[in-house]
Amino acid sequence: MHPLGCRHSDTAERHPDVGRPSAVPKDFMRDEDSMVLLERETALAKVAAALRQARHGRGSLLVVQGPLGTGKTSFLEALARLARDEGVGILRAQGCAAEEGLTFGVLRQLVDSGRCDVTAEPTKARATTAMLARTEAEPSGPGREVSRTAPEHMPNALASILDAVPPDKALLVLVDDLHFADTESLRTLAWELTQSHDRRLLCVFSILSGDARADQPPIKGLIGMADRTAVLSALGPSGAYALITDAFGMAAEQGFVSTLRERSGGNPLVLRSLIDEVRIRRVSPTAENTGIVRALRPDYLRRRLAAFLRSQPAHLRRTVNALAVLGRIVDPQVAARLAGLDALRYAEAVHALGLLGLLDEQSTVRAGGTLLWESLVDSIPTAELTAMRSMAAELLHQAGHPAEVAAEQLMPAPTLNNPKGVRILRNAADSALRRGAPRDAARYLRQALLDSSSVGAVRTGLLIDLASAERSFAATSAQRHVAEALPLLHTARDRAAAVVQLGPLLMEPAEFAIDSLMRDVADDLEASGSDDAPTMELALRLEAHRHALADHNPSHTSEAMRRFKQLGESPPLRTAGQRELLASLAHIAFVTNGASADQLAALCTRLLEREPPRPEHVHTTLPLAVNVLAATGRTVGVSDWLRQARHQGGDVERAIIRAEQAMLALASGNVADAKQEMLRADVLAGPEVSGLPALCTAIFAIVALHSDEPELADEFITLHRLSDTHQYLAALLHMARGLLAARHREDRRALNHFRTAGQRMERIGWLNPTLLPWSSCVALMHHRLGEYEQALTAARLEVDRARTWGAPAVVGHALVALGRVTPGRKGAELLEEAVSLLERSTNSHELCRALYILGCHAETDRTRSTRLLKRAYDLGVQCGADWMVQKITAKLQTARASTRTAHPRLTRSELRVAQLAAEGHSNTEISKELGISSRMTEKHLTQCYRKLGIPGRRGLSAALDKQFGQQAESHEAQTGE
Repeated sequence: MHPLGCRHSDTAERHPDVGRPSAVPKDFMRDEDSMVLLERETALAKVAAALRQARHGRGSLLVVQGPLGTGKTSFLEALARLARDEGVGILRAQGCAAEEGLTFGVLRQLVDSGRCDVTAEPTKARATTAMLARTEAEPSGPGREVSRTAPEHMPNALASILDAVPPDKALLVLVDDLHFADTESLRTLAWELTQSHDRRLLCVFSILSGDARADQPPIKGLIGMADRTAVLSALGPSGAYALITDAFGMAAEQGFVSTLRERSGGNPLVLRSLIDEVRIRRVSPTAENTGIVRALRPDYLRRRLAAFLRSQPAHLRRTVNALAVLGRIVDPQVAARLAGLDALRYAEAVHALGLLGLLDEQSTVRAGGTLLWESLVDSIPTAELTAMRSMAAELLHQAGHPAEVAAEQLMPAPTLNNPKGVRILRNAADSALRRGAPRDAARYLRQALLDSSSVGAVRTGLLIDLASAERSFAATSAQRHVAEALPLLHTARDRAAAVVQLGPLLMEPAEFAIDSLMRDVADDLEASGSDDAPTMELALRLEAHRHALADHNPSHTSEAMRRFKQLGESPPLRTAGQRELLASLAHIAFVTNGASADQLAALCTRLLEREPPRPEHVHTTLPLAVNVLAATGRTVGVSDWLRQARHQGGDVERAIIRAEQAMLALASGNVADAKQEMLRADVLAGPEVSGLPALCTAIFAIVALHSDEPELADEFITLHRLSDTHQYLAALLHMARGLLAARHREDRRALNHFRTAGQRMERIGWLNPTLLPWSSCVALMHHRLGEYEQALTAARLEVDRARTWGAPAVVGHALVALGRVTPGRKGAELLEEAVSLLERSTNSHELCRALYILGCHAETDRTRSTRLLKRAYDLGVQCGADWMVQKITAKLQTARASTRTAHPRLTRSELRVAQLAAEGHSNTEISKELGISSRMTEKHLTQCYRKLGIPGRRGLSAALDKQFGQQAESHEAQTGE
């Protein structure tokens, strides 16, 4: 292959001694065709040399070949202009399918063009015999008439013209699309070519590569007589770029050019069609418009391809259609069966398509660009295309291709009536679920539901399978499909199996009356009287789900607590149903404060030890057990369990696991980590997920409240619109608005919000202060308003409930509130007790708060106050509580100012660490640079923050410049750095 896109055939040049090809004349490449002839310069130069040889009496034949759309006609037009510019006479003819059977049709065009003195100007509409022929009475030029020649005299007429070429002239014979020429014309041309080598004659014939007519003996004979063969191919990257840039009159962006070339495969016809379509739509050649280019389907191109295919043999048409339907799947046996051909006829068709530029013949991989093949698909009648896709799916499935590959053939169909297709789609859905792609599984199942033959048990099964797939990314849709399927199921056991697929934590009881529906299913299952193991397991899971859905109903929670006590100290945990039941009952015991933290921590730890870590646990009641463990502060091993469970699963699974991890982080006091996890969870809850479920919304609000961002909690709960029917979310919303009011010193308004939050919690019987410490907030507002007795009463209520629960972090939090509203030394003692208790907990954030409040208390001496505040500062930095760090920093600065104490100097090591951190280096990079451990780096930074009186890394650079400039300069002078 020549680098510019034209190559010579293996046919030897018959006159190598005539000289080398000369360059194409400068004026030969006219502006209007220079872009069309891109990358054809070498071939044109060789033609110019052949014309000069003809003028010296050495005739020859050049055959121009190429796939459809590579510009053979434009190439011949250029040759005609070259001939005119060099004073060469021209005879021209155009092959045409409509005149293929017209005797001497091509010969007549050649003769008439000579008699009529047809010029070499480019013609937009190709001339045919009917256009060129005139009656004897019609004038052919000024003052001239053309006499008609009978068909049988055409060979002699052509011979006369060829013999009459003057000695100082040459003649160019151009025949475009020779494969359409009639047999008589071909024989005459073959005879004249045997006489042409001593004539001043150059014959140039163009033939469409791969056209079946080119294999006819007369055509093959003429090709065999060629002295030279030029094969026109697709444009390369530079040629395509030049054509695109010229068309738009400006430089095109690379992404736009790459997309056009990918779509066209460099084929000039396809590329020009795309360019024209883009220009009509006034689309600029920028990378951002590549999506528009990919969606274009020029109708002109589709019609031209359809017309071309109609002119081809049936076996080639069927092969093209089969390959177009199969897309990028390469399977010759399937393709041959789809085309209805035996191996021999299929091989013939593949060979022809390779010559046409539509296939790589060796690999049978499609060529010619994606648009060309899409246009071929579009040209297939709809009914035929649907039937072929259905057949292709069955053939691929039978041949052992993956079920998803076969199923993709059925996806474009507007409707199905094919039970085999439904089976393929269900197999594909199973395959997609196995590889962790629930969205793809749902696509296949939705398509299967279009099958009109899918009724009764088949349709019911599809709905249940679809719900199972959708629960990983569209919980509301899954709930709807289960509700649709339940009336179609005939047995209570089948209905129970369908319902328990849906996680109760993802349901909203008001949707589809799912809570009453679940009660009906449970009652039907109990009434069935079956006591086999699978039925009993379903009954346990149904009971667990019912408890979880009814946890806001005090009458139901009383029943649940009786059931919890019936389980005893060592409930059975062998089966999934038993573990789900315990998780639900432990949750109700937690929210109602009906059991101690120690008891529930032991039970839930045993439960998770027996439960494999899987993402599917979010569709059970098990996240409630994780929440209970977070509330008790016993989180050892739970983070690893969740990390393993998060490896797979859809958006819903990952969002809930992120929420679970946020609660664990909050239980340890790592507020920054908790917030990060919830932000990630919210990202996963896109439009299709229908937002986060109530569980995640509540956790997000709790994290925001602990992060001192009540406005974020307010915005999030309001955005998800769940607080109207969900009492706990409504209480959280009032809590957030109360904190906002308190921040603005609207104490009475804040008190009302906190009381309303408490009323909501009391109404549903949720008495555990871990869930919402509303009573301590009420106490603080009473204290601000000077209502000291009411403040003490509210604070003691929370302390009593916290002690009933027994978790150190919760008791410590309640004691801090009581200490703040208790006057004098007694208040300080309560704060001391809170700090002592929190030192034994894992919650660094609560300890930070307690140390700060004790350090600010009037009864705490100045020296101890400073020590407490410094410890609180370190903990605040550690847990990412920036707002606490700022408050502590302000307090320390005030204390320093009052005692006129200068900032302590940084040590040499601290200063070096601070400088590197200020330059933007990470802790890991600092440790590597200085050869110290990560723990030592963190310790140095914490000391730097405390000594400089800043909350974190962001203020480091300014603090160093302002306070320690001279020390830094001295250090640099000593080290030479």
